Amino acid sequence: MVTVLAGSAGSIVNLAPNFTWNVNSSRDLAIYVDPVNTTAVITNEYLCASNPTDDPPKPILLIIVCSAVGNIKAREAIRETWMSLEPNKTTPFDVRIAFLLGQTVNDTRQNDVLMESNLYGDIIQEGFIDAYLNLTLKSVMMLKWVKTYCPQVTFVLKTDDDMFINVRTLTEYLSQSHVQQRKDLIVGSLFCRVSPIKDAGSKWYELRNLMAIVGQKYFHLTGYVLYSPHFMYNGKVYPDYVSGTGYVISGPLVPILFEGALHVPLFHLEDVYTTGMVAKQANIIPENSNLFSFVKHPTSNPCLYRKIITSHGLNPIELKSIWERINDPHLDCTSVRLPKIGDPKFKKCHKAARLTVHRGGRRGWV
Repeated sequence: MVTVLAGSAGSIVNLAPNFTWNVNSSRDLAIYVDPVNTTAVITNEYLCASNPTDDPPKPILLIIVCSAVGNIKAREAIRETWMSLEPNKTTPFDVRIAFLLGQTVNDTRQNDVLMESNLYGDIIQEGFIDAYLNLTLKSVMMLKWVKTYCPQVTFVLKTDDDMFINVRTLTEYLSQSHVQQRKDLIVGSLFCRVSPIKDAGSKWYELRNLMAIVGQKYFHLTGYVLYSPHFMYNGKVYPDYVSGTGYVISGPLVPILFEGALHVPLFHLEDVYTTGMVAKQANIIPENSNLFSFVKHPTSNPCLYRKIITSHGLNPIELKSIWERINDPHLDCTSVRLPKIGDPKFKKCHKAARLTVHRGGRRGWV
């Protein structure tokens, strides 16, 4: 484990753990997360406090946007767009939104984070180094924070700072009676039977190492690379999981997943780890809704953006542009034929069809 002293407002506040992708690194997540003690530098502990205007109080939908310290423009764009929209007053949810950051050893950037937090009051900062290979730590720290400061939450949406989130469609989706009653829900864009790349000679191996060097920006350019060295995962396929670009989990599942993560060896792909490996250990099956997307929908179709819940890979300029267009009062989508997104109902991964050869040479799929 690599540790560095992390400063906050000119003083040393704690040790910020950093997971290193090495065969000799400990994968005991409890070492990095510290389940007993407070690890947050900026706690924002009153984010889920009761709203006195709600009588009776509404159930809480908490949206946590995982963001990097330096992605200030991305956070500003979100505040000016989908984060600024008050859901329909008839929604049964009280929506709370915050950005989750790790730490930086750059004192100037850390002071900028503190100023941003004081200005907007929407920052949670945990005590680990904000780096690509620490994305799993960030997701588990999210579970820890919710368990500690927002135990009454009904649903949590985990997403990233390059995402468009349709809060109104999301609340409508979660308001369905069969969804709202769920206590064991993990839902998003489902991946089934994904095979890890274990060949050290593969070009994807080289890309993964480059990503570890140049960071998240390169990751967006190269796409999803599921390389995993054999010492970290020796299975033929990953457990079914949902894309980390945006997924919802039931509030009652949060402490279960957090406690489970303390007993599952740390793995560098956060969505595979949290919604796949840890969920499997807790006997939770992730589910699919095609309203969630891990790809970028065409920004030329604002009517589509009125219908979906998530779209991935938008830069701040694109996010502001599509937001302005979908909120144009003159935009008429009634006669627009939208492309089929898919059945928004839950569906599960099915066994893959297997080609067999029967007696007599007859071939068929089973």
